[in-house]
Amino acid sequence: MLLVAASVFVIGVRYGTFAASDTDPYGYVSESELIAHGTLRVDQRFALTLPFRNAPAAFAPAGYKLAPVDGFIVPTYPPGLPLVMAALLRVTGQRGAVYYAVPLFGAVTIWLTALLGTRVYSPLAGVLAAVLVATSPSFLYQVTQPVSDVPAAAWTTLALLLALHERKWARLTSGLAASLAILTRPNLVVLALVIAGLHLWQTAFGSERREERRGAPLLLFIAGLIPGCIALAALNQYLYGSPRGFGYAPFGELYEWSAVLPNLDRYPRWLMQTQTPFVLLGLLAPLFARRHRASLWLLLTFAAALFLSYLPYGVFGREEWIYVRFLLPAYPALIALSVVAGLSLADRLPHRKTTLLYGFVAVVVAVALWQAREAVRRGAFVTYLVEQRYLDVARYVAGLPRDAVVIASLHAGSIRHHAGQLTINYRGLHPRALDDAIAALDARGERVYFVLEAGEEDHFRWQFGTYSNRGRLDWPPAAQTFRGVPIHLYDPRDRERFLAGQPVVTYDIGLVAKPIVRQK
Repeated sequence: MLLVAASVFVIGVRYGTFAASDTDPYGYVSESELIAHGTLRVDQRFALTLPFRNAPAAFAPAGYKLAPVDGFIVPTYPPGLPLVMAALLRVTGQRGAVYYAVPLFGAVTIWLTALLGTRVYSPLAGVLAAVLVATSPSFLYQVTQPVSDVPAAAWTTLALLLALHERKWARLTSGLAASLAILTRPNLVVLALVIAGLHLWQTAFGSERREERRGAPLLLFIAGLIPGCIALAALNQYLYGSPRGFGYAPFGELYEWSAVLPNLDRYPRWLMQTQTPFVLLGLLAPLFARRHRASLWLLLTFAAALFLSYLPYGVFGREEWIYVRFLLPAYPALIALSVVAGLSLADRLPHRKTTLLYGFVAVVVAVALWQAREAVRRGAFVTYLVEQRYLDVARYVAGLPRDAVVIASLHAGSIRHHAGQLTINYRGLHPRALDDAIAALDARGERVYFVLEAGEEDHFRWQFGTYSNRGRLDWPPAAQTFRGVPIHLYDPRDRERFLAGQPVVTYDIGLVAKPIVRQK
């Protein structure tokens, strides 16, 4: 099983994006660097002096928001994954070390899945469950990116595994693992509730052991849970001004009852499309198994609770299957349940048990091969090629004058991180403020550029084009990509020259193709 876990780590590194791209990766990676340097507030008090609307908010890239203290911005992502990334950065002294955190968590998740299957049924169940998790399209898609889905799965699986042990230290460390899961993804408080419910049931009805009748397991679990909850509340107070505050949108905006019915269509369908209907066997595991039924009910209850918690959480497009990643923390438990159900069913049938066992193993291998093929088809191993554009653009922008300020959205964070240039998030800029912002920055001796992907340009024109000629983007870019996703870098100074009939040279951001000269 160590070989499978090691293979997952190698895959995570070989096909890893290694880019602080877009929103989530930039948010986690940049937050880890802030932690490593001993602060979680970014000083941007200069923006308070700029004479255009929403200036402080405009300098907050995606993944950040205004702090309660004027002139500062703070990250919006939970600290669990950034803390681990920051530890790797401090230990190695290498900025790129942060990108190894998720592949490491991926390998640990596979190893823990094997232990979980072994604990609730047999070593064979552990091996089969680990192989199925390791070949899951969603798991493979996320293990190559510096985001929190796989780390949340690792901490969750560890908490569940330890909750099934009877020793006191296991109950305490289960609480610690659950608190780290909550620090990584706060809605995993459902994990803590489910495990606490198990211990409460054991206290009330379940056991003849004296310490369980007295509630010792529950108290030990809570003792391990408390530090993470206190840390998260204190951090929320520091960053957002309230222990119950979070970096995301308000609770009422994230969760709506109107989302339940659409999500009842999406999540089950995405799950079966990527995992095959085999995963539904897990629902029957507590009924088929001859032993460890309490443990199986714990795993099934957690999987159901996590699923239910996401039903009111927003609505994504019907084909945006990647959002099944939200259920990834339940994959080890649910897949282990599916394997246990199949093995238990084979064991219950009266004849040819060995033949049935070999047949079931063959089915699992077939499902694993299908999953791996589906992962390839869905692009799990080409994400790093797509994300390369963020590094290419940042590399090009790094060659601009150091007084450059880039107005962008998708690339606002990655340009800050990889190029070290100041950026404005145009989505936080008031529609009437584009010309005022350019004038204010020009007065400071800073030169403004726009970096926009082709899919952003219509929105940019809609937001600014009514109030600003520059918002119309009606002149050629100063640089662009000629392969892959179209990305354009505009120099607003080129507009007047182009409209006056002077040629504009467009360079290749990839520095491969020759420049193209465009004339009106």
